Amino acid sequence: MRANQLNYSVSNAGAFSEFLSVTEGMLKGKIFLKDSLQLTSMEVSLNHLPPEGEVPFYHKHQQNEELYIFLQGQGQIQVDGNEIDVHEGTSIRIAPDGVRVLRNTSKTEGLHFIVIQAKEKSLTQWVESDGIILEQGVEWANTH
Repeated sequence: MRANQLNYSVSNAGAFSEFLSVTEGMLKGKIFLKDSLQLTSMEVSLNHLPPEGEVPFYHKHQQNEELYIFLQGQGQIQVDGNEIDVHEGTSIRIAPDGVRVLRNTSKTEGLHFIVIQAKEKSLTQWVESDGIILEQGVEWANTH
């Protein structure tokens, strides 16, 4: 499902466990959201590595730092030769020059994670300095 409105975009990629049938770029199990959500300040990907799956190459970036947010499963990420165990709830930021690779260490469970890329040192405001609380009361069309 995809919907684009004036002030928002919606994309529904489905269940992470179904991503193995998807190939975007060089890897299976990865869905980029930049185009479907019309993102202008970051790239976001939804990722699924199957049991004992791994990224088959090292990589780094020219300008973008990456934030890995692990949602399910267990694995390892290697950054500059250091191996770090990851599992549900783990988040890791990697600077552009950090040489990285990732693998799923489980024999039975997929590794599900989100990766957010944004230009390093470009954040100038965030929720507490950019957010505006409105006086308008909250209303929902459907109540439980």
